[in-house]
Amino acid sequence: MILNFDMKKAIGATAYLIEREGGTASMFSLLKALYYADRSALINWGKPITGDSFASLDKGPVVTRIYDLLKGKGFEKDMAEWNDVIRRDGNSVSMRKRADTTILSEREIELLEHSRATIRNIRGPIADWLHQNCPEWEDPHGSSIPIDPTQILRQAGKSEEEIRTTEEANEEIRLLNHMLDSR
Repeated sequence: MILNFDMKKAIGATAYLIEREGGTASMFSLLKALYYADRSALINWGKPITGDSFASLDKGPVVTRIYDLLKGKGFEKDMAEWNDVIRRDGNSVSMRKRADTTILSEREIELLEHSRATIRNIRGPIADWLHQNCPEWEDPHGSSIPIDPTQILRQAGKSEEEIRTTEEANEEIRLLNHMLDSR
């Protein structure tokens, strides 16, 4: 299943979590909260908040494009838009300026808040908790393994018909966005 990455939502979701952490967040916790929120949105609504893709890393699953942006990797246009708002200093992430979080719906904000609180309240290593509670995660043995969104849905108990419907809906969104972007 191919998802549709939404830079504005990615920036909005990242900014929301940073704001809720008092203006600075650890890169690790931020990535885990974003993954957990996107995973939950995919399971509950059939569409992640940011539309990012997923991967298994040694210390748990991540949203890949946001992870790359935080590492300073990505398309020049994306990096410019990201760096206009988000700043990374070592393992800390903060904002250069206030971001537009109004792009997020009320239910997306509620899910981001739930994910932030869940990750924040984990007792013990966060990676261990994610390994145990995200069955789609596979040990990449020092590398990374892409996580197919259909695997997340299967692990969550969705039927093949529900998965097919979700795939079709995400493909329609992707095609519509492609047509709008090519104008």
